[in-house]
Parts: sequence; C-alpha cells; structure tokens
Amino acid sequence: MSQFRIASYNVHSCIGTDRHFAPERIVDALREIDADIVALQELGWHHRGRRNFDQFAFIREMTGYHIIEGPTKSHARAHYGNAILMREPAHAYRTLDLSWPLHIPRGCVIAQTRFGAEPLIIINVHLGLTPWDRARQLKRLIAEIHDHGDQNIIMMGDFNSWKPAGAMFRPLSQLLPHYTALPTFHSRAPRVPLDRIYLSPKLAFQSAEVWRTPATAKASDHLPVVADITWRPLI
Repeated sequence: MSQFRIASYNVHSCIGTDRHFAPERIVDALREIDADIVALQELGWHHRGRRNFDQFAFIREMTGYHIIEGPTKSHARAHYGNAILMREPAHAYRTLDLSWPLHIPRGCVIAQTRFGAEPLIIINVHLGLTPWDRARQLKRLIAEIHDHGDQNIIMMGDFNSWKPAGAMFRPLSQLLPHYTALPTFHSRAPRVPLDRIYLSPKLAFQSAEVWRTPATAKASDHLPVVADITWRPLI
C-alpha cells in the first residue's frame, strides 16, 4: 500500500447548521470522503442529538467501518465523545482521559494498526476550550508520544486552537513536524483551522484538503479535513 486516506471530522452530534438532527448527512459525507481511517469528535447525544439514539452504532451499520468508541460521557443522560473508524480492525486500542474536574470532559482514543509493513499509531483527540485545559492536555499527549518512542504516529482531531505551531503547540509540532493548517470552522464560512492532522517525521502528506461539499456544508458546524498519507522519501 503506497498511500492511504485519513480524515478528521467534528460532527457536532449530527446536528447540522440548519439545527436538524440528520446523522444520514454524516454518513453521506463519510461515503464521499472514502477514507481508510477517520477520527470523529462530538459523536453521540447529550444535550444535543436525539435522546437514546446510538450514533456510534448507526455510523457503524451504515458505513461498514470498524468503530472504536471513546465516550467522554456515558450514563443515563448521555452517550457522547470520540470515535475512530477503520476499514480494518485495530490490532489494539485504548482511551486516555484528558478531563479536569469541573470542566467539560475530554479524552482521546489511541489505536494501533499498520501502514504497509510498519506499525502505526492513530491518536484521535478533542482538546478543551480554555488555554489552561489545552496546556494540561497537551502535556499528557506529549508524554504519550514519548512513550511510543520512534513509532509512526498520526494525531488528528479538534484542537480548539487556531495556531497549529504557536507557543503552546510548539512541543507537539516538534515531535510531529508535518501538519495541516486549513480552515475548517465555521462550515458556513471557514476561517479557523481548529481541526488538524499532525504526522511524525517518516510520514508525509501526498495531499491535504478541507472537504467542502453540499453534504458537509450542512452536516455539521465543522468541515472535515482529509489527507492522503505516504512515506517521506529517504534523503
């Protein structure tokens, strides 16, 4: 496999810009994108979305993806969080709690797979709304990256910050030096690169784009960022 496609998409509980709950529009967008691996954020219901409607199961059944659930809220009043969709099942996976007391629960999903013959780590993350939250969460994520040594890593998600290599994100961008900075929010008139993809040194972008179509324009308040990934040529 010389390249594969990945995508990151904040689906806003399948509530579109017209305020309608329409998970089928997210399915349409995923079919258009046709990625091998997708990181979804804000999947599920809490104060948004149809109560007790299992969005994780719906996406799995309608797309055929294997799904790794990473709920940050899972109780009688909510089933909501992050997910990784994969064409092939992960070799292993786990979740990492990035929450802080009295703040909105946050987390990430970490999956192990392969790109050709090489192991590959996929990290799907949704960072907090405040700089203090993000600083603490990035510290945890950077420690996680260090724990994986020199393995190939793709981190993607909603970073809730528009500076992909600003002072707060500089340690991350030094470890994962290839990244997107494409405007994904708000989907009506995108100007801010909240949704991003970061790659470790041996990986490269063959292409990267914001997927703006009639389906994605209404499906969520974010647009998906889509990239074709390959190996960086040896010098």
